[in-house]
Amino acid sequence: MKSIIPFFFLFFTILLVGQEHTHRSSRPLTFPDIPGYKSIKTDLHMHTVFSDGNVWPNIRVQEALRDNLDVISLTEHLEYQPHSQDIPHPDRNRSYEIALKEAADYDLLIVHGSEITRSAPMGHNNAVFIDDANPILQEKAADAFTEAKKQGAFVFGIILPGTPKTLMETLFSATFKKNALKMANFMVSRLLTLPITRRNP
Repeated sequence: MKSIIPFFFLFFTILLVGQEHTHRSSRPLTFPDIPGYKSIKTDLHMHTVFSDGNVWPNIRVQEALRDNLDVISLTEHLEYQPHSQDIPHPDRNRSYEIALKEAADYDLLIVHGSEITRSAPMGHNNAVFIDDANPILQEKAADAFTEAKKQGAFVFGIILPGTPKTLMETLFSATFKKNALKMANFMVSRLLTLPITRRNP
């Protein structure tokens, strides 16, 4: 009988630990704060099954929590929908809504965003801090960018191979670098206006 007691103790310990559910990783991302500033860990370019990703939006939220991120944006492709036969969704805001609901009980900000995808030289452009993704889905690229601007979006792009040298020179010019601080300030000011619900300290 005495030899069975340690066995049961070990069995129930494994059972209890196996049932424990946490969103924290054993190796969360950490960055030191610079004196006078607060470091914010973000990923503003993520996809789910609502465009060309392979996981549901709540999984992206759980991954962000495990990695100790502060802010994420699910920037689903507006035009490119490879899973549309399996997951038809006329509402391009659905991914954001699911993520927002999943993150409601945690200290994680969800920024509303979408990706405007066109052939080079425009390529892939993320519009973050939008209000509604549906009106941004436009046939003409100029109309999509106009709508994003109308909503006060911050748009940033991914440089594709074959981008003309003149465009590359423009992107990395002194003027562009000087404006980088303005862009960072814009991002921070928009983050500060997001509603935050903190139910768990």
